[in-house]
Amino acid sequence: MRKKLKTVLLLFSLIAFVVSFLQVVQHWDYQEVLVDLDKQLRQNVSEKDITNAIESAINEKAFDDARMYLEIAESNQYGIDRNYYSQQITKLDTQFVRISNNASQFMSGFFNGKSTHAAGIAGAVTADFTVVGDVRDLHKEYKKQQQGEEVNELIVALSGVGVGLTALTVGSFGSAAPAKSGVSLIKLASKTRRLNARFQKQLLKLGKRVFDWDLFTRMLKQSPTFTKTIKQIPRAAKKAYHPKAVEPLKTIARQVNSVRKSSSIPDTLRLLKYVETTDDLRHLEKITLKHGSKTKGMMKLVGKGALRTVRVLRKSAELLLSLISSVFSAMLSFFLMFARRAL
Repeated sequence: MRKKLKTVLLLFSLIAFVVSFLQVVQHWDYQEVLVDLDKQLRQNVSEKDITNAIESAINEKAFDDARMYLEIAESNQYGIDRNYYSQQITKLDTQFVRISNNASQFMSGFFNGKSTHAAGIAGAVTADFTVVGDVRDLHKEYKKQQQGEEVNELIVALSGVGVGLTALTVGSFGSAAPAKSGVSLIKLASKTRRLNARFQKQLLKLGKRVFDWDLFTRMLKQSPTFTKTIKQIPRAAKKAYHPKAVEPLKTIARQVNSVRKSSSIPDTLRLLKYVETTDDLRHLEKITLKHGSKTKGMMKLVGKGALRTVRVLRKSAELLLSLISSVFSAMLSFFLMFARRAL
């Protein structure tokens, strides 16, 4: 009878060991933690580097950038004479200069669809939101194809997606606006050559699933005149747009828009050059949520290494209890096994 009881206890303890071991495996999980950007900055960037960045920004009349570097210097306790540089910036950055420059840059960006200045970028994005920009770009690429020139496939795909998302934004009372904004920024980054080649390939692969260029061009060929072609572009683009395939691209676009909300439109374009993969974009989004408008400057000073992550074991009460349970059940199993053999 005692032998049977010990056999039952042994089986029970073995089952308990297996269950507790599976619990350990379940809770033995790692999380990605971004490197400490402030620490990286203090270790790798000297006071002279910060000073050079401030002075270069002032010389280039990039006064917002100069203010950003001053803020980074102050928050990380660099010995920079803030008052001296602030007075220089205030003296040079007058309201008249800003207004006159912004007006001309906005109009240039609206009609040309590309710019490296804040106001011009805002104009280009505004054009896309009114669908004017997407129609303009689709017509430009269609014309290039008709003349036997090479078509920019990524611009084509993003413009087609932009037309589809514009219609969705209107139909959904603005719920698709973040994705629409993100697509416009990606397209602008591509035009100004701010996108990494590897990331462009990923975007193009996703974009081709959403927008059928061949179908689009076949529909346009039925329009005999320039005016009719222009009018036909939005209709043809909507026909060539596949909404069921757009979700992966929308996720990327929302992340880009999140970076924009945490920093600014010009900063987003500059930050996208560091992105090679969707993981990089996810990490960049987290960094901008933490550092906001200072992200661009910190990334420029530290480099792409700021997007690295380290794997850290998740510590939890469940993991500790599972480990204790596994050790206890294993010890009990060994004890019962040897006790059973001794009988």
